[in-house]
Amino acid sequence: MNKIDKYIANSILWSFLMVILVLLGLDFTLTFIGEIKTVNDNYTAQSLFQVMTLRLPGKFAEYIPIASLIGTLIGLGSLASTSELTVMRAAGMPIWRIGLSACQPILFISLLGIGVSEFVAPVAEQKANLITKVKDQKSGEFSLSGGVWLKADNNFVYIDAADSEGKLYGVQIFSPNEQQLSHIITAESAQHIEDSTWQLNSVMETTFYPDHIDSKNLTQNTWTINIKPEHLFLASQNPEALSLSQLISYQKYLSLQKLDSSQYELQFWMTALRPLASLALVLVDSIKRLWTIKVINYGRASFLWRINRNCISEWAKFIWPNECCCRLSTSFWCEHSHFDLSFGWRHLD
Repeated sequence: MNKIDKYIANSILWSFLMVILVLLGLDFTLTFIGEIKTVNDNYTAQSLFQVMTLRLPGKFAEYIPIASLIGTLIGLGSLASTSELTVMRAAGMPIWRIGLSACQPILFISLLGIGVSEFVAPVAEQKANLITKVKDQKSGEFSLSGGVWLKADNNFVYIDAADSEGKLYGVQIFSPNEQQLSHIITAESAQHIEDSTWQLNSVMETTFYPDHIDSKNLTQNTWTINIKPEHLFLASQNPEALSLSQLISYQKYLSLQKLDSSQYELQFWMTALRPLASLALVLVDSIKRLWTIKVINYGRASFLWRINRNCISEWAKFIWPNECCCRLSTSFWCEHSHFDLSFGWRHLD
């Protein structure tokens, strides 16, 4: 049985690798075509290629469930097309053993995906985001979108980007006086010194008076804010760019501050449940594949097929917020499921 188990696992594993390479290649090519128009003197094609390469580990972890589903379809389908599954069943191999053999490589890949999501993808994604943010500062532009807004010490602070070493980029501090704006500080970057003290670099201060506006440029200035550097860094990142441990840490911080942490909690569960989602999809597909080689009532088979189609559709909506991935996985499964149903009965007749 060990040789048969390895044979089934190898078939699914190679099918998975083929599918994940195709998905990553399509994603990389289409994204490059869509983003090539953003290339300029400050954001070269080499920088774009670097950003897209850094985002590949995150894409790999994201595509594991759909690649597991399609890989299992192809792997078991190739075995069914040559009647190897029928021979295994005729030799006395139970259905649960075939399903277990199919789940083993997917379990290994899912655990690998968790490791990538925790240790590799967040670091790479954060570096990619930093490159895209810094390019706007090189052109002298300060964008008030895509970063993070904070309220600290009665000031409203906007941070365009941050890195894991405690350096902030594109900092803007708005100081209101009752209902009017009284002071604005704009800094190209900020470096943490100690405790609550930061050093602002390339600073421009603007003060609003009743009869005039006063502006001055400074090379450096100090800034005091009662927020830890790690929290500033996590606040400047998208939830998708954070690891599981970082999501838990920032959730606790937001809860202590009595702030909404729902999007970080949702992202945590979506990332943590990816292995379970992959195994569930493989299990459903294994049962579907094996049931077509058993003589069962055709009406019952059609009823079960419709139930499975609806279940896959709901799973896809939860796992892949991207509408394109959701439709791809559902339509691919349904088309192959319909083919298997007719294929199985054609051979039974």
